[in-house]
Amino acid sequence: MEVQKSKFDYWSFIEKYYPKYSNCDKVLLSDILTKKLNGEAICKEDEEYIKDRDDRKELFDLDKELLCEAFENFFNNVYPQQLR
Repeated sequence: MEVQKSKFDYWSFIEKYYPKYSNCDKVLLSDILTKKLNGEAICKEDEEYIKDRDDRKELFDLDKELLCEAFENFFNNVYPQQLR
């Protein structure tokens, strides 16, 4: 059975709505873990940094957190709280 990758590009959404996307350590860690899980090369320093982690679980938890924060920011922009 062949598993097809999802066509939902959640990173475009995170990039657009996650606050301080361009200088966030969580985003960098997610990128490192993604590369590792996809079999791409990562530098020795990154390999050392993630060596004792459960890469798949940590990536799932981290991306879920990033997506949730991005969605919250999106939602607050679309539906701002009204002052009463």
